[in-house]
Amino acid sequence: MKINFQKTPGIMKKLLPLASLVVIIAITPACSRKSETGSCCKTTESGNSAKTVISDQSIFLLESSWETYNNSSMVLSDLGGKVTVAAMIFTHCPSACPRIVADMKNIESALVKKERKQVQFLLISMDPERDTPERMRQFAADHRLKDTWEMIRADKAATMEIAQVLGVRIKPLDDGGFDHSNIIHILNRDGELSFQQQGLNIDPGECLKQIRQLL
Repeated sequence: MKINFQKTPGIMKKLLPLASLVVIIAITPACSRKSETGSCCKTTESGNSAKTVISDQSIFLLESSWETYNNSSMVLSDLGGKVTVAAMIFTHCPSACPRIVADMKNIESALVKKERKQVQFLLISMDPERDTPERMRQFAADHRLKDTWEMIRADKAATMEIAQVLGVRIKPLDDGGFDHSNIIHILNRDGELSFQQQGLNIDPGECLKQIRQLL
């Protein structure tokens, strides 16, 4: 299993191992549909069912299980079929994370009805111990998130893994909080990273352009 990122504008080339991780490191990945070996896809088959093709550069290769804010379980491949706007946050964050969510809501509000049906919004907790489903539900209610949004958490290993794949730097602090990268990720329907918006209070124009190219 591998996710092989190649160089695209604004994003550096990295090969990301999906083995057990000890620390979260800062990386900046990129995605394209072709791997360096010329093979872009991995084919899996279960029994007599139809073959499922997953790109070597898709987050759908990550096999971790996630808990949603509605107490259900999911895997990342459940996100397939729609463009995903995602970010890593934690609900106790006093400033940056609410701003990230506000920036994502600006993207959402700029989409027309037909576009919104093809786009989903994902918040990934970097603080799974405190971000219980109940806590995430309250956060969603406080920020008036619509049903096109999902909030998820997993164990520490899975959290570290997705952070590395997405290039999110996370540094735990003594007070229980985190220093972290402020990034909004745009993933295509196949779970491949297509664009990253870095920073806070950014005009959504480039994100919207990237999303519409994927629809």
